Amino acid sequence: MGFHEKSDQLINSIMENPPKGTWIYETFDNIIVGASTRSPIAFFLVPFLLVWSGGSIGSIYGFQIANREFNLLLSLFGLPFLAGSIFLLFYVLMMIAGKVEIVTGYNSYIFTGFGNIGIKKRFDWDSVISIYENEPLNKVSQKNNGRLIFIEGNTRIKFGSLLNEEHRYYLVTALQYLYNNKK
Repeated sequence: MGFHEKSDQLINSIMENPPKGTWIYETFDNIIVGASTRSPIAFFLVPFLLVWSGGSIGSIYGFQIANREFNLLLSLFGLPFLAGSIFLLFYVLMMIAGKVEIVTGYNSYIFTGFGNIGIKKRFDWDSVISIYENEPLNKVSQKNNGRLIFIEGNTRIKFGSLLNEEHRYYLVTALQYLYNNKK
């Protein structure tokens, strides 16, 4: 059995038995490949978010609301804490119920978010020339799981930083399979 036959068997096995938290299905004119970004770290992040936002935002803005007074300097000081809380809230929601979906075909896009709330990156599936996963640049990024998925064509799109290794590998394999079997 040659290398390509083994490779094809592995890819077929992966496509037929997606890991838990991943999916692939066909709609009328598209194929959708996706993976969950859920993570057990949410058990630690939810209490941290509550303490962080309650302490910082509550003490800065809650104090002003309770006393029915506005302090411009204090409000400006609180803006970075407010921005940090909003960013942390998005990150926590991604760890609880997030997903990454790639829609291939006509009107192709990558959706990263939870429910219908998130970011869509549009791309032209017909112009795709390469799909791959990068290698970490150094030990720091390797410790931080610094891998991303890249789709190159008319534009270069990178995504998947919140995916675990198994889900990211599945998405890369599924997208490469779809790319190699374009009609």
